[in-house]
Amino acid sequence: MTDRYEPTPESLGAHPVPDWFDGAKLGIFIHWGIYAVPAYADPAGEHAYAEWYPYYMYRDGSDTHRHHRETHGEDTEYLDFVHDWRAERWEPDEWAAFFADIGARYVVLTAEHHDGFPLWDSHYTRYNAATMGPERDIVAELSGAVRERGLRFAGSYHANLNYYQPGFEGPFGHPDYSGSEAFEDADPGPEYVDFMNAKHRELIRRYEPDLLWFDTPQADADQLRARELIADYYNQASEWGKEVAVNDRAATDHAGLAGHDQDDPASSGGDFATPEYSSFDEITSFKWEACRGIGRSFGYNAAETEDHHLDATELVHSFVDIVSKNGNLLINVGPRADGTIPELQRRPLEGLGAWLDDNGEAMFDSRPWIVAEDGATDVPVRYTWRDGTLYAICLAWPGDEVRLSPGAEGDYTEIERARLLGSDRQIGVKVRDGPIVDLAPIEMDESPAYTVAFDGVQHPRV
Repeated sequence: MTDRYEPTPESLGAHPVPDWFDGAKLGIFIHWGIYAVPAYADPAGEHAYAEWYPYYMYRDGSDTHRHHRETHGEDTEYLDFVHDWRAERWEPDEWAAFFADIGARYVVLTAEHHDGFPLWDSHYTRYNAATMGPERDIVAELSGAVRERGLRFAGSYHANLNYYQPGFEGPFGHPDYSGSEAFEDADPGPEYVDFMNAKHRELIRRYEPDLLWFDTPQADADQLRARELIADYYNQASEWGKEVAVNDRAATDHAGLAGHDQDDPASSGGDFATPEYSSFDEITSFKWEACRGIGRSFGYNAAETEDHHLDATELVHSFVDIVSKNGNLLINVGPRADGTIPELQRRPLEGLGAWLDDNGEAMFDSRPWIVAEDGATDVPVRYTWRDGTLYAICLAWPGDEVRLSPGAEGDYTEIERARLLGSDRQIGVKVRDGPIVDLAPIEMDESPAYTVAFDGVQHPRV
């Protein structure tokens, strides 16, 4: 670790992923804004993201354009919806308590999404949540509530691709779009970059985020002056006494803001990669964070039904798979305009939280094992390791006996005991090429997954 960071790939590349982020495993993403009022995208359409409403409502021929004209009338502009975004039932302390109860370790709020509407009291534009709509500094209130619960906080910043930006000329209000239907025509010029970075620096200065979470870069690092901003952030964090991290979406050039290897998805800049609605097939050498909604949209979409949402078992399985491969899960909630989290989103999260009450020791602060998956078992199994204990997470009940093959490098002869998490009974284990576990005397309530812990197993690569 360097004493002071410079805006060069070599200097930024020396920044480590903090231990807290590596061990956190579970974060909550929140997409909330004016778009929660129209709350629409066709769940079966080519672009099911309701938070993109202000783009597609103006795009002739899109499902959202047709829906907008039929439902709200052709004279209704996007900004007209702000008068109906009142957040009258929003309780930031209730959100924070809910996220903490689930087991989340950090929260990322969309401080500004692509509609260019800051959720804080910005000096740089009157078009913000403190002066319009809710008339509350949402970033300040939520960051305070979250941190009181011991969770870390960040405001994500999506301004690089703001398809709706009042105060500037051009399609959608963005000053540097030369076309309204092709994102590749967006080329942020110096005036807009100055404006964008000024707001981002204000966000950083006021709220001291634990992460920088960029989205959808439209230009390279030099054009966006991204290295300067990241270096300043790292240096300010050192003054705050914080260990921080930056995601990989600050710029388009894969030469790297940070000097990672080209095979590393995080080489596009920052400390961790961010696959969206996807994962990796194997353990990665680099840190990553999967982000997705519980439904098909990030923003609240009233058109989605239960069939479009993960259930608790699917959510647990996704989380376990991601953690076993060196990832975190940033699972999104999209609140309604009134500030309530829909039951279709709460129930899967509550199911995940209940599972973590019994099985969290296999997830939080764990590290990947030699292999992530077991190809020899009758049920899917994922592995993690933590402080001398190997965990085998079975994604279905394995029956009376399970024969595990967790990798030839491991020494399983030193197993001190085997435990089934969530049960107060020890279980029998034999070793023959790998652990063989006897589960015959145990009856367990139905669960999304079942974790066998083997105490006394050292990691051959740690």
